[in-house]
Amino acid sequence: MAEPGEKLGRVLALWGEMSGVGSVDALASALAQDVVWQGLLPELTCNGRDQVLELLGRARGGRLPKVTRVDAEEVGDRVVVTITSPEIGPGPEGTALEQGGPRTLVLSFDGASIVRMHSFATRQEALASAR
Repeated sequence: MAEPGEKLGRVLALWGEMSGVGSVDALASALAQDVVWQGLLPELTCNGRDQVLELLGRARGGRLPKVTRVDAEEVGDRVVVTITSPEIGPGPEGTALEQGGPRTLVLSFDGASIVRMHSFATRQEALASAR
């Protein structure tokens, strides 16, 4: 059984490592091979580590956007993370993020591995889902 704060600490350590080198490579070790990422729309889904890493940064040459703010909160076996960056463009057409803005993910863990990543339009929706 994980200690309270352990998942949050892992996410923050990974984020610090990724930010330091500007690459998503550090995240690869934390993702389960069969991780699923669910985007804001039902058709925006990635299955497996390679697809998720492609979506999160390798499509931009492996470079992460420069993040100016991170808000993270552990809720059981999940961590809700909201990132803000002037380099993040608009979200999918027809969503609340169509005009841009912070991105919020709920990261679900099984042990030390991230098994699911789910994007939400708002932090409030993400927190409600995680609880």
